[in-house]
Formats: sequence, C-alpha cells, structure tokens
Amino acid sequence: VSPNLWADASMADKESSYSTSGVHLAMIGPRTNYPLSGLSKGQTCISTSTPEAEIIAAALALRSEGIPCLLLWDVLLQRHVILSFHEDNQAMIRVMTTGRNPTMRTIGRTHGISVMQMYETFKGDDMLLMYCQTKKMRADIFTKGFAAPHDWDHACELINMFDTTKPKNHYQLR
Repeated sequence: VSPNLWADASMADKESSYSTSGVHLAMIGPRTNYPLSGLSKGQTCISTSTPEAEIIAAALALRSEGIPCLLLWDVLLQRHVILSFHEDNQAMIRVMTTGRNPTMRTIGRTHGISVMQMYETFKGDDMLLMYCQTKKMRADIFTKGFAAPHDWDHACELINMFDTTKPKNHYQLR
C-alpha cells in the first residue's frame, strides 16, 4: 500500500470570483482503498486561469496532507514511501514538470506560492505526479455541488463512501 493524493480546483464562484480547492488522501493497494482525509477550502485570492487555481489547490494538498503523510508512513511502514499525486489538468502538470511558468508571473506575489519550490518537490524521489482523467478525480467532491443524484453517487464511490441502504450488487470496484 502507498499514499495517494488528489487535488482539484473548482471553476470560480460567479458571485465572488474565488475558486475552491479540494483535496483527498487515501491509502491504495492491490486490495486496499482506504480514505484518510478530505479537505475543502476556499481560495483567498482570485485566480486568472484554471491552471493557476489548480496550482493553488496542489500547493494546499502538498502542504496540508502530502508531505506530512510521507513522514508518517515512512515511519509506520518502515520503508521508503512514494506519494502518488493525481492531477486532471495537463497545463498544471506541465508547469510542475518543467518548472517554467511564463504566463503566471504574479502567482508568488498574489497567492504566496513558489512554482519552483513545487517543481523541486515533485522532482524528488518520494513523489510521483500522475495525470488523472477528470471523471476519476476524487477531489472533485470537495469543490462543488452535485445536482444529479447519479453524479453524487459516483463522486461518493470514488472516495470509497457508500450508502449501506442500497443493495450490495449496486457497487462495483472501479
């Protein structure tokens, strides 16, 4: 088993223009899918693009859940642990893998985020940055409301939360 972290950002709220960050941490293995934490937090500054909002969400995920969990699981499992970080925005992944961010020059000043520091973190041997399809983004449940019941059920199933009043054959492992 190893820790897996998902981070996502919502589209900006129409009234305030602020985005919301969502974070989900779980221990995943061949026969294990155990949610450890979930987090939803409004961003404190207006982002000018979706990749910028995603970078803010990723910084929150790393700072609040990712890096602390690595320290804990290295000790508990008594081995070097690799954190799999799942992201559904390819532009954000590109910024994190290259360390270059020419279009968001003010992100450090407006949001207090260092892209170079995040680049160095993801470059380490204890992080694995992975692309995740949007329909499999587990942090999505922490960033928005769901109007359709089947969308809510899908979001709950992704984070391994099930309605026990439904028949058991309703659920399938994904």
